[in-house]
Amino acid sequence: MTVKAKLQERLGTEPRPLTRRVDRQTARGEIIVQSAHGHSAAARLNDISIYGCNILAEADWMRCGMFVSIRLSADRSIQAIVRWIRDGSCGVEFLRAIPGAEADALAAHGA
Repeated sequence: MTVKAKLQERLGTEPRPLTRRVDRQTARGEIIVQSAHGHSAAARLNDISIYGCNILAEADWMRCGMFVSIRLSADRSIQAIVRWIRDGSCGVEFLRAIPGAEADALAAHGA
C-alpha cells in the first residue's frame, strides 16, 4: 500500500472543505483602522466572522495586501490583512481567527 493510499484510508472518504468560508453576521460597530505607516481612519463594521470582517471606510491609503490593525475598543485590537477593496468597502482577513463568542458579541453589540 502506498503512502498516499494509507493517508487516504486514515482520513476517510468524506471530502474536506476547500475553503474556510463561514457564515458572516451583520455588525454595526464603530472601529479604527490603522496601518503600520501611521495612517488611521474611522470605519464601521459591516459584517464579521471568526476569520475576518467587512468594513466601510474612507481610507484612500488602504491597499490590497496591506497589514492593518483593527481597533475594536480601547483595549482590543486585531491584526489583519486587506484582501479586497471596492467602493469604500474592504474585506480583511484576521491573522488569527477570533473565538466564535467574540464574533457573536461584536455582531450583537458592535465594538
